[in-house]
Amino acid sequence: MNEELLKATKWAPAFWVGVLLLVQIISMPYSVDEMPGACPEDSQNCARMTLELNVSDDELHDAMKAWVDTRIATSSFEPGHIVDRTMIMQFPDDLLYENQCGTVDFHSKSRLGVSDLGVNQERLDDLNSFLSEWEFSGEGCQ
Repeated sequence: MNEELLKATKWAPAFWVGVLLLVQIISMPYSVDEMPGACPEDSQNCARMTLELNVSDDELHDAMKAWVDTRIATSSFEPGHIVDRTMIMQFPDDLLYENQCGTVDFHSKSRLGVSDLGVNQERLDDLNSFLSEWEFSGEGCQ
């Protein structure tokens, strides 16, 4: 029986990598590139937040890039769009933000699945804490 277990554990990393690749391929067409108006009414994998921030786009992008750099899981950054992945299975979630000169809208949504188990709201709560401690110049939006 130990020999069977040893054989199974040899294949486990290859199986995990295969699942990761499959998750990435399946999720590609579900990428969100534009800020949606709202989360769907019955959504369990989407969260929104609006913060009162009067900052320039450049300052906001700098703060958001710094927040991405603090993330443990793999993330990618483009101004206005962050792809944040879950730690083990690397499920991609889209975080979009839009500066409204006085407020900033944030939208976080999982690409796959019906429920995110609160991950998107936790992400926005973490981001809110980070931005509340970030030192903006105070020059505001132009």
